[in-house]
Amino acid sequence: MSIGQIREDLKKLAKLAANVSDAHTCVIFLPTGLLTSGSPLKTLENSPPPHIPSSILANNDTIELKKIFQLGPELTIGSIEMVAVQSLSTSVVRDCRIQVGNGLLGWVSENSRSIHVAPFDMDSSVLGIYSETESLKSLAAVPIPMPAENSNDRNFSGVLMCDSKKAFSFTKLQIKHLEDIATLISRLLYWTVFKKEATSTESSWDSFLTKTSQLGDAIGQDSIEIVRVHTETFAELEAAHGISVAVQHSEQFVRLIQQALPPHFPMVRLPNGDILIALDNMMTAFFQNKIRTLANHINEHAKPFGIRVQNFSARASRGRAFDIDAILRAIPALSTSSVTKVVGGNRA
Repeated sequence: MSIGQIREDLKKLAKLAANVSDAHTCVIFLPTGLLTSGSPLKTLENSPPPHIPSSILANNDTIELKKIFQLGPELTIGSIEMVAVQSLSTSVVRDCRIQVGNGLLGWVSENSRSIHVAPFDMDSSVLGIYSETESLKSLAAVPIPMPAENSNDRNFSGVLMCDSKKAFSFTKLQIKHLEDIATLISRLLYWTVFKKEATSTESSWDSFLTKTSQLGDAIGQDSIEIVRVHTETFAELEAAHGISVAVQHSEQFVRLIQQALPPHFPMVRLPNGDILIALDNMMTAFFQNKIRTLANHINEHAKPFGIRVQNFSARASRGRAFDIDAILRAIPALSTSSVTKVVGGNRA
């Protein structure tokens, strides 16, 4: 099944969710990059967290919603993007992106917990999906579990959200229907995206070389830099926590990097565990910092997790044609070749 077909199915599920809940707007958010989008993303990641009134309740639960809007950009572990929407509004910001941990929807994604807000007495702009004010009366949002081999493999969920302009709360049955639809979305992703991801050759060596060469054709060979990431503390991690935990967190690190990279920057994992990423040299420093931040996040859950990051310039290889061996034999840039021992810090 193609990405386009998956998106069409998600649109149908969004319409179904809107119908069963009698919603004004229903949106589906998934981790950014899970489905490749050809349209530019209208990112909300750097938007300051808005204020949330202390009167908000979530299913009459003891969830500390006051913390929802207190998570700054340095604390998040990724972002979610709108992949399907069914709405009666003309002010929906389609293809928007929301930082995990920021706002109501970001909170649901980070904590994998449902919320039901009624009455909804905030400005609709706090949701990050409307360009104009909507007079909403209630809202329900449920997490969409991301398929994985174990529960710790992925750090945040997708989100299925429905809001309403009618002066009543969503019923328990309606919320149950939304949770069932979220489960269907999760299963759809498992069979169409994650199973394909596990069996495809998209991250093979030949594919990496082909995509890196194509990147060079697009931006110029001299503009390519290869970033090499080596996990230095795998043996120590295994000794401290066991081989299963060491493998689990190493694979989690790889997935977090994949989620952080745009699709046009190829990545491959070598048999020895090293990760190679081809980047535009204008973006190298940004992504190196992101990779170190992700390693810090892993280290918070399983110490010690230390990495070494190096970058190699295609320009330094002095070859006329793209030659990966010549690039990796060149002397790495001194500014980024030092060992990065991750010993703590903020979450990615």
